[in-house]
Amino acid sequence: MSGLALVIVLVAALFHASWNFLAKKSKKKMAFIWWFLLIAVIAYFPMFLYFWPRASVSPTGWACIVATGILHALYFWFMGGAYERGDLSLVYPLSRGSGPLLVPILAIFFLHEQLSIVGIVGIVLVVFGIYFIHLKTFSVASFIEPLRAMRGSASVWALCTGGTIAGYSLVDKVGVGLVYPPVYIYLMFVISLILLTPYVLVRQRAALELEWLVNKGPILIDGFLVIFTYLMILFAFRLSKVSYVVAAREVSIVFSAFLGIIWLKEKHASQKIAGAALITLGVVLIGLSN
Repeated sequence: MSGLALVIVLVAALFHASWNFLAKKSKKKMAFIWWFLLIAVIAYFPMFLYFWPRASVSPTGWACIVATGILHALYFWFMGGAYERGDLSLVYPLSRGSGPLLVPILAIFFLHEQLSIVGIVGIVLVVFGIYFIHLKTFSVASFIEPLRAMRGSASVWALCTGGTIAGYSLVDKVGVGLVYPPVYIYLMFVISLILLTPYVLVRQRAALELEWLVNKGPILIDGFLVIFTYLMILFAFRLSKVSYVVAAREVSIVFSAFLGIIWLKEKHASQKIAGAALITLGVVLIGLSN
């Protein structure tokens, strides 16, 4: 993985952890998500107007834009549903860990990527680090607790979230090679917002006004960061293999864990630090891989 791609991914990971930190503190997740998507679409419209005349989108490019818009809408929907049904300590490792686990397998078959042994070891360490960081203790019972919970509905929603991460990552790897990233990402978020709007207006209408009144500041911040952060990832896709980018960006979980320990006074600091160390080592190996 090139040094520039790794730096872009690490900075994006910090921003990703920051906007997720604010989203985690919201009251109604889907209402909060809808608001920051709306703000993002409004705020980045000038960017879209600037780059649109320079864009020449092929039919395949349009297919990628529509596909990723649908997958991102499903991602936000599954993520909100998972958090409504299960604890963060169960949902987050399953959703974020299954993405990096699935992407290399799919990328080998569909994109014909060739991964080095060092890169594969790095990806495995990232996945295990994500698992470690959400353990309550280092006991055997704690290790198998998430596996026992796999039968629950929250786990199904979390795994569906991870599946959408794998899906849109592969689509976006192809899409940004066909469409300039600022145009690609803007249209993607427009489609996601349109698809989520009927559900939010029907099921979350009462929560919209309250969420805006209570979390106006965080919504505005996330509205800026959500597009800016993923735009950086799209540029990284143009520079490196999708398997490495998706795994390396999970260093955001390290930043998120330390934010939780320091500012939210979350428990199980030892497990979070151990998981963070594994993720960091995995990212270092990915950075050294070809």
